Amino acid sequence: MSSGRSFEKKENLSEVEQEAGQTSKEIAANQGDRWTFVGILPDSSYIHTLHHGERTLEQATAFVGKIKAKSDQASPLFASDDWFYEKALLEHYGMDFHPPYAGRGRYPKAKRIPLADLNYVQVQKKRDERGRLEEINYNIIYGTPQSVAQVFKQAERCKTINTVYVESRNGKFRKDDARLIRRTLCHSKKAIFHDAQIDFTAQVMNYTRCNDGLKICITPNAALFTPKYQHRTPAMAQGLIDKPLTIKELLFRRPQILP
Repeated sequence: MSSGRSFEKKENLSEVEQEAGQTSKEIAANQGDRWTFVGILPDSSYIHTLHHGERTLEQATAFVGKIKAKSDQASPLFASDDWFYEKALLEHYGMDFHPPYAGRGRYPKAKRIPLADLNYVQVQKKRDERGRLEEINYNIIYGTPQSVAQVFKQAERCKTINTVYVESRNGKFRKDDARLIRRTLCHSKKAIFHDAQIDFTAQVMNYTRCNDGLKICITPNAALFTPKYQHRTPAMAQGLIDKPLTIKELLFRRPQILP
Protein backbone atom coordinates (compact mmCIF):
# COMPACT_ATOMS: atom_id res chain seq x y z
CA MET A 1 0.00 0.00 0.00
CA SER A 2 1.17 3.53 -0.25
CA SER A 3 1.55 6.44 2.08
CA GLY A 4 4.38 8.37 3.67
CA ARG A 5 6.12 8.61 7.09
CA SER A 6 9.36 7.95 8.97
CA PHE A 7 10.13 5.52 11.78
CA GLU A 8 11.29 7.00 15.09
CA LYS A 9 11.65 10.51 13.71
CA LYS A 10 8.10 11.69 13.19
CA GLU A 11 7.59 14.21 10.44
CA ASN A 12 4.89 15.70 8.30
CA LEU A 13 3.81 13.02 5.84
CA SER A 14 0.76 14.64 4.37
CA GLU A 15 2.83 15.41 1.27
CA VAL A 16 4.62 12.11 0.98
CA GLU A 17 3.55 8.83 -0.49
CA GLN A 18 4.04 5.54 1.23
CA GLU A 19 3.75 2.20 -0.37
CA ALA A 20 2.56 -0.86 1.31
CA GLY A 21 2.58 -4.36 0.08
CA GLN A 22 2.76 -7.85 1.46
CA THR A 23 5.05 -10.88 1.35
CA SER A 24 3.75 -14.33 2.28
CA LYS A 25 5.23 -17.49 3.76
CA GLU A 26 3.66 -20.65 5.10
CA ILE A 27 5.00 -21.08 8.63
CA ALA A 28 3.33 -24.31 9.62
CA ALA A 29 0.38 -26.37 8.53
CA ASN A 30 -1.57 -25.56 11.68
CA GLN A 31 -0.98 -21.81 11.33
CA GLY A 32 -1.52 -21.38 7.61
CA ASP A 33 -0.03 -18.48 5.68
CA ARG A 34 1.91 -15.78 7.50
CA TRP A 35 1.79 -12.38 5.83
CA THR A 36 4.00 -9.37 6.39
CA PHE A 37 2.36 -6.05 5.55
CA VAL A 38 5.05 -3.60 4.41
CA GLY A 39 4.79 0.20 4.37
CA ILE A 40 7.52 2.06 2.47
CA LEU A 41 8.35 5.72 1.89
CA PRO A 42 9.06 5.95 -1.86
CA ASP A 43 11.17 9.13 -1.65
CA SER A 44 13.73 7.37 0.56
CA SER A 45 12.90 3.64 0.14
CA TYR A 46 12.63 3.59 3.93
CA ILE A 47 10.67 0.69 5.39
CA HIS A 48 8.35 2.61 7.66
CA THR A 49 5.98 0.00 9.04
CA LEU A 50 5.81 -3.78 9.27
CA HIS A 51 2.93 -5.85 10.53
CA HIS A 52 2.76 -9.64 10.69
CA GLY A 53 -0.44 -11.66 10.63
CA GLU A 54 -3.02 -13.36 8.48
CA ARG A 55 -4.25 -11.85 5.24
CA THR A 56 -7.50 -10.53 6.67
CA LEU A 57 -9.28 -7.21 6.90
CA GLU A 58 -8.70 -7.16 10.65
CA GLN A 59 -4.92 -7.41 10.20
CA ALA A 60 -4.94 -4.84 7.39
CA THR A 61 -6.80 -2.45 9.70
CA ALA A 62 -4.22 -3.03 12.43
CA PHE A 63 -1.45 -2.32 9.90
CA VAL A 64 -2.99 1.02 8.89
CA GLY A 65 -3.37 1.82 12.59
CA LYS A 66 0.37 1.35 13.07
CA ILE A 67 1.08 3.71 10.18
CA LYS A 68 -1.10 6.38 11.77
CA ALA A 69 0.32 5.84 15.27
CA LYS A 70 3.90 6.32 14.02
CA SER A 71 3.10 9.51 12.13
CA ASP A 72 1.73 12.99 12.68
CA GLN A 73 -1.86 11.73 12.22
CA ALA A 74 -2.17 13.52 8.87
CA SER A 75 -3.64 11.72 5.87
CA PRO A 76 -0.93 10.98 3.30
CA LEU A 77 -1.33 9.50 -0.15
CA PHE A 78 -1.75 5.73 -0.06
CA ALA A 79 -1.19 3.49 -3.07
CA SER A 80 -1.76 -0.26 -3.06
CA ASP A 81 -2.93 -3.19 -5.13
CA ASP A 82 -6.65 -3.89 -5.43
CA TRP A 83 -7.01 -5.35 -1.97
CA PHE A 84 -9.36 -4.28 0.85
CA TYR A 85 -7.36 -1.38 2.25
CA GLU A 86 -10.35 0.77 1.37
CA LYS A 87 -12.21 -0.35 4.51
CA ALA A 88 -9.05 -0.37 6.62
CA LEU A 89 -8.30 3.24 5.70
CA LEU A 90 -11.83 4.34 6.54
CA GLU A 91 -11.40 2.91 10.03
CA HIS A 92 -8.45 5.18 10.84
CA TYR A 93 -8.74 8.03 8.34
CA GLY A 94 -12.51 8.41 8.25
CA MET A 95 -15.35 9.88 10.27
CA ASP A 96 -18.99 9.08 10.94
CA PHE A 97 -21.49 10.92 8.78
CA HIS A 98 -25.14 11.15 9.83
CA PRO A 99 -27.42 11.67 6.81
CA PRO A 100 -30.18 14.23 7.42
CA TYR A 101 -33.59 12.95 8.43
CA ALA A 102 -36.07 13.11 5.56
CA GLY A 103 -39.08 13.35 7.87
CA ARG A 104 -40.51 9.90 7.20
CA GLY A 105 -39.62 6.46 8.47
CA ARG A 106 -36.63 5.59 10.58
CA TYR A 107 -33.63 7.82 11.07
CA PRO A 108 -30.86 6.83 8.62
CA LYS A 109 -27.88 5.00 10.02
CA ALA A 110 -24.54 6.76 10.28
CA LYS A 111 -22.00 5.77 7.65
CA ARG A 112 -18.24 6.04 7.51
CA ILE A 113 -16.77 8.55 5.04
CA PRO A 114 -13.11 9.45 4.33
CA LEU A 115 -11.51 12.60 5.68
CA ALA A 116 -11.26 15.46 3.20
CA ASP A 117 -7.46 15.20 2.87
CA LEU A 118 -7.29 11.41 2.39
CA ASN A 119 -5.95 10.24 -0.98
CA TYR A 120 -5.98 6.56 -1.90
CA VAL A 121 -5.10 5.09 -5.29
CA GLN A 122 -5.32 1.45 -6.36
CA VAL A 123 -2.90 0.01 -8.91
CA GLN A 124 -4.60 -2.81 -10.81
CA LYS A 125 -2.39 -5.02 -12.97
CA LYS A 126 -3.83 -7.27 -15.66
CA ARG A 127 -1.82 -10.34 -16.66
CA ASP A 128 -2.23 -12.98 -19.34
CA GLU A 129 -2.46 -16.74 -18.80
CA ARG A 130 1.31 -17.02 -18.56
CA GLY A 131 1.52 -14.31 -15.91
CA ARG A 132 2.99 -11.64 -18.17
CA LEU A 133 1.91 -8.07 -17.54
CA GLU A 134 -0.52 -6.76 -20.15
CA GLU A 135 -2.02 -3.62 -18.71
CA ILE A 136 -1.87 -1.35 -15.65
CA ASN A 137 -4.92 0.62 -14.53
CA TYR A 138 -5.12 3.30 -11.84
CA ASN A 139 -8.25 3.85 -9.82
CA ILE A 140 -8.58 6.80 -7.44
CA ILE A 141 -10.70 5.53 -4.55
CA TYR A 142 -10.43 8.54 -2.22
CA GLY A 143 -9.47 12.05 -3.26
CA THR A 144 -9.46 13.76 -6.64
CA PRO A 145 -7.01 13.75 -9.58
CA GLN A 146 -6.04 17.30 -8.60
CA SER A 147 -5.28 16.43 -4.97
CA VAL A 148 -3.27 13.35 -6.00
CA ALA A 149 -1.29 15.37 -8.54
CA GLN A 150 -0.51 17.97 -5.87
CA VAL A 151 1.03 15.31 -3.61
CA PHE A 152 3.29 14.06 -6.40
CA LYS A 153 4.25 17.63 -7.26
CA GLN A 154 5.61 18.12 -3.75
CA ALA A 155 7.36 14.73 -3.60
CA GLU A 156 11.13 14.59 -4.14
CA ARG A 157 11.60 11.24 -5.85
CA CYS A 158 8.33 9.49 -6.60
CA LYS A 159 6.40 11.37 -9.29
CA THR A 160 3.97 8.72 -10.56
CA ILE A 161 1.42 6.32 -9.14
CA ASN A 162 3.04 2.91 -8.72
CA THR A 163 3.86 0.12 -6.28
CA VAL A 164 7.29 -0.61 -7.74
CA TYR A 165 9.19 0.30 -4.57
CA VAL A 166 7.37 -2.13 -2.33
CA GLU A 167 7.48 -4.86 -5.00
CA SER A 168 11.24 -4.38 -5.27
CA ARG A 169 11.58 -4.60 -1.49
CA ASN A 170 9.50 -7.79 -1.41
CA GLY A 171 11.87 -9.37 -3.92
CA LYS A 172 14.88 -8.36 -1.82
CA PHE A 173 13.23 -9.80 1.28
CA ARG A 174 12.91 -13.16 -0.46
CA LYS A 175 16.46 -12.99 -1.82
CA ASP A 176 18.00 -12.24 1.58
CA ASP A 177 15.70 -14.19 3.88
CA ALA A 178 15.36 -17.92 3.21
CA ARG A 179 12.33 -18.08 5.48
CA LEU A 180 10.36 -16.29 2.78
CA ILE A 181 11.41 -18.48 -0.14
CA ARG A 182 8.54 -20.63 -1.31
CA ARG A 183 8.69 -24.44 -1.35
CA THR A 184 11.87 -24.83 0.71
CA LEU A 185 12.81 -26.41 4.03
CA CYS A 186 13.78 -23.02 5.47
CA HIS A 187 10.36 -22.29 6.92
CA SER A 188 9.93 -21.21 10.55
CA LYS A 189 8.10 -23.55 12.87
CA LYS A 190 7.22 -20.69 15.22
CA ALA A 191 5.85 -17.33 14.17
CA ILE A 192 7.94 -15.41 16.70
CA PHE A 193 11.20 -16.44 15.00
CA HIS A 194 9.77 -15.81 11.56
CA ASP A 195 8.67 -12.28 12.48
CA ALA A 196 11.92 -11.44 14.29
CA GLN A 197 14.01 -12.47 11.28
CA ILE A 198 11.99 -10.26 8.93
CA ASP A 199 12.18 -7.33 11.36
CA PHE A 200 15.96 -7.66 11.49
CA THR A 201 16.21 -7.89 7.70
CA ALA A 202 14.21 -4.66 7.44
CA GLN A 203 16.60 -2.90 9.82
CA VAL A 204 19.56 -4.08 7.75
CA MET A 205 17.94 -2.65 4.61
CA ASN A 206 17.21 0.65 6.33
CA TYR A 207 20.47 1.24 8.18
CA THR A 208 23.35 -0.71 6.62
CA ARG A 209 22.73 -1.05 2.88
CA CYS A 210 23.23 1.87 0.55
CA ASN A 211 20.73 2.44 -2.23
CA ASP A 212 22.10 3.53 -5.61
CA GLY A 213 19.03 5.62 -6.25
CA LEU A 214 19.68 7.68 -3.11
CA LYS A 215 23.28 8.76 -3.80
CA ILE A 216 23.99 12.48 -4.00
CA CYS A 217 26.78 14.32 -5.81
CA ILE A 218 29.24 15.94 -3.40
CA THR A 219 31.63 17.40 -6.01
CA PRO A 220 31.21 21.22 -6.20
CA ASN A 221 32.14 21.41 -9.90
CA ALA A 222 30.94 18.09 -11.23
CA ALA A 223 31.04 19.38 -14.81
CA LEU A 224 34.80 20.00 -14.62
CA PHE A 225 35.97 17.04 -12.57
CA THR A 226 35.03 13.43 -12.13
CA PRO A 227 31.95 13.61 -9.91
CA LYS A 228 32.09 12.06 -6.47
CA TYR A 229 29.01 10.71 -4.79
CA GLN A 230 27.93 10.05 -1.26
CA HIS A 231 26.15 6.72 -1.10
CA ARG A 232 23.28 6.72 1.34
CA THR A 233 21.08 4.23 3.12
CA PRO A 234 17.32 4.84 3.40
CA ALA A 235 17.84 5.91 7.03
CA MET A 236 20.41 8.48 5.89
CA ALA A 237 17.96 9.81 3.32
CA GLN A 238 15.44 10.18 6.14
CA GLY A 239 17.96 12.10 8.25
CA LEU A 240 18.07 9.48 11.01
CA ILE A 241 21.81 8.70 10.76
CA ASP A 242 24.80 10.35 9.08
CA LYS A 243 26.67 7.22 7.91
CA PRO A 244 25.84 3.59 7.14
CA LEU A 245 25.92 1.34 10.18
CA THR A 246 27.77 -1.94 10.32
CA ILE A 247 25.91 -5.05 11.44
CA LYS A 248 27.75 -4.82 14.77
CA GLU A 249 26.74 -1.19 15.25
CA LEU A 250 23.18 -2.06 14.31
CA LEU A 251 23.01 -4.89 16.85
CA PHE A 252 24.47 -2.78 19.66
CA ARG A 253 22.50 0.32 18.79
CA ARG A 254 19.22 -1.53 18.40
CA PRO A 255 17.18 1.36 16.99
CA GLN A 256 13.58 1.03 18.06
CA ILE A 257 12.13 1.48 14.60
CA LEU A 258 9.88 -1.52 14.38
CA PRO A 259 6.98 -2.60 16.59
